[in-house]
Amino acid sequence: MESVAHLRQLFAYNDWANRRILVSVKGSGSDRSRQILAHLLITEKEYYERLYGKDSTGFDFWPQLSAEECGVLAREAAEAFEKLLRRFDEDGLDLITRYRTSEGIPYENTFRELLTHVLMHSSIHRGNIILKLREEGVEPPKIDYIIYLRETKYI
Repeated sequence: MESVAHLRQLFAYNDWANRRILVSVKGSGSDRSRQILAHLLITEKEYYERLYGKDSTGFDFWPQLSAEECGVLAREAAEAFEKLLRRFDEDGLDLITRYRTSEGIPYENTFRELLTHVLMHSSIHRGNIILKLREEGVEPPKIDYIIYLRETKYI
């Protein structure tokens, strides 16, 4: 499988997992889980914008968002990444983008590197949310990649 096709599949999984987490967070009433989810989603949005050179100087990666606002962000991010990856081919993944971090530090990375970062970052924080939900006595959703494949591969 080509890298771009694999990234398309991984971003579809990312959306699936984010939506499952969102449902659990809404149902749990857990403020801390919602805060972590807001961070995960706003970071996805900001990194999408960094792909196009956005200066993130001073950006707040820990906003106070409602579950409804998280839902909007989740949909917007999924649609943006899906549209981006639909237009890309393998060569496009090696394009370099230049941006500034929230501390104002300039960096450059390939699209492939930033897209991979988004997936890894989101996965880490979904794990944080699952742990927090369990600590609060809430049964978290099953969001393993293999479960996603079993549920969606033959649809």
